[in-house]
Amino acid sequence: MAARQITTTQTLEDFRVQFNALSATDFGDIATLNAGLSATSVIGAVNELYAAIAGALSFTLSDGSNTQTLVNGNTLLFNGTANQITATVAATDKVTLALTEDVTIAGEFTASGTGAHTLGELSFTASAIASSGSTITLNDDVTMPAAKTLTVDKISSNQSFVDFGSKNVSTDGFFYTTKSTGGLIFEGSTADAHETTINVIDPTADRTINFPNISGTLITTGDTGTITGTMIAADTIAEANMANDAIGQDQLKSVVELRILDSNGTVVKTMFAAGA
Repeated sequence: MAARQITTTQTLEDFRVQFNALSATDFGDIATLNAGLSATSVIGAVNELYAAIAGALSFTLSDGSNTQTLVNGNTLLFNGTANQITATVAATDKVTLALTEDVTIAGEFTASGTGAHTLGELSFTASAIASSGSTITLNDDVTMPAAKTLTVDKISSNQSFVDFGSKNVSTDGFFYTTKSTGGLIFEGSTADAHETTINVIDPTADRTINFPNISGTLITTGDTGTITGTMIAADTIAEANMANDAIGQDQLKSVVELRILDSNGTVVKTMFAAGA
């Protein structure tokens, strides 16, 4: 908009031309004025427009529960939370949100998807946990819910034993020890310094020892007076198993009939005790 002036030498006609040009060209046609403006002067219209523009510059921030209105001249602050998120402002009009190096999550953490989720050397895929290292070490007790199964290839312990507590140990395979000094150790009914160890002499071939299908007490070579007559079947002790003079008067004192047989098993002589 150019400045318009009327000099002292100009006529009234010059003033009329300049005034018409001022209102039509510099200020514009009044027919094009927005009917929404209520001002009756140029300054009033400018003030009214400023208020409308300033109001349009404001906007509201909301997190779903809390709201904050920002107006012209305010600063929008991107502030991260310690151990959670960092915010970085850079040119041009750019805000970058990133996780911190050490992330702390106060609530629950859910990682969806069917792929592998990796935490350091541990990888979680579906229900499988794998390690890129040599072992997975748990520093606390592991409790399996009822009717759940823990499947492992090998169980080892830094202690001198693996303690299963009061639970039974069941296996569908074989239980064996890889050392000749190993074996099964039973404490017995009293927890003291004495135990019973079941071990085997180093086998030179595959051996199988079967336990009979009957309740009873196992007999060892160290037993004394344990074997009873009911444990020996009739006609099972051969003559070759008898020591010389193994049968003396104490064994014959109650015999009422003595038979002498030949090599064919035929009775050749029968002797009866007195009163028989």
